Amino acid sequence: MDRRNAERLSATAGLVATVAVGAGAVFASSPGSAGTDVATNPVWWAAYGSYLVAFLLDTGVVNRRARWTTDRRLLAVEIVAGCTALVAEPDLGWTAVLLVVTAASAAYTLTARGALVVVLAQSAVVALSIGLDDRSLSEIVLATAVYGSFQGFAVMMVGSERREAAARSELATAHGELRAATILLAATARTAERLRISRDIHDVMGHQLTALALELEVASHLSDGEGAAHVLRARAIAKELLHEVRTTVGGLRTGVDDLAATLREMVADLPGLAVDLSVDERAPIDETTALAVVRCVQEIVTNTLRHADADRLTVAVVVDDAGVRVDAHDDGRGAPELALGNGLTGMRERIEQLGGDVTIQTAADHGFAVLARVPAS
Repeated sequence: MDRRNAERLSATAGLVATVAVGAGAVFASSPGSAGTDVATNPVWWAAYGSYLVAFLLDTGVVNRRARWTTDRRLLAVEIVAGCTALVAEPDLGWTAVLLVVTAASAAYTLTARGALVVVLAQSAVVALSIGLDDRSLSEIVLATAVYGSFQGFAVMMVGSERREAAARSELATAHGELRAATILLAATARTAERLRISRDIHDVMGHQLTALALELEVASHLSDGEGAAHVLRARAIAKELLHEVRTTVGGLRTGVDDLAATLREMVADLPGLAVDLSVDERAPIDETTALAVVRCVQEIVTNTLRHADADRLTVAVVVDDAGVRVDAHDDGRGAPELALGNGLTGMRERIEQLGGDVTIQTAADHGFAVLARVPAS
């Protein structure tokens, strides 16, 4: 199970528990029930309603959120609302379930130390609410220990899941970087082999054919009649063959690997990230630009895996007479402000060295978008 699915499952479980508390309150207030008549307590219902709304916003069930509704502020509302509901109706025992849900939310939003502070504070409220209900010391200690342990267990489970998700993310990033490095190394090796072959052909066949053409040139002056005609034809063939060799050598020196195949191999089967790649090659591309494009896509993929918290990345590469354009965007969390790390800075510098430019856009909950352009050489 990937990180997104695990978070959705946790949010669903928390929502079910929260709704169950409200349903339990309705049942306890129904005619013939021996439970507490919470229906006549507006403070409890106001606190419970506030908690439910804050939880729905916090978990993303309600997609429309104002800018001020940050995760920490919503968590604060959950803490205050849950504790208020517990103090307002201490006899309604399952209200303390809200505190367990809040502890799990705190583990997602805060550091481990921050979540521990929330658990301790809520456990103190549990002890206070039980004490206000004129319970014995043993009951206070028992209830506080029980609900405190439930909260601690929720925090530990969420922490374990987050560490596992972080480990998976690091593994996916390392896998992507290793694959990209392997592909680039293979491309470099193929390029070096092409250059070696081109040099060998030029040094051996080119020189020999040049010598042959010169010998035939001399022979054409020493021959006459039908023999001279054959020598002239042989010299023409030798010159044509020398031209073909030089053309082949030039092609080997400037040839590049299949850009689309290289990119598809790089982005295939990345753990936790689906990549939609399209490559439209309408014009030839030189080796230097092709390598820059490959490295650009590699950095975009690495950045998405490492920082974007995304499920899907879309990359479109277009090569035409105007140059090369790489357009990429993901569905991740984005960032309120753009802060370039070493990877994106290096990508921008590499593109600018070729006379191009890079535009990066991001916003909270709107992912990252990268547009890189390299003019035709």
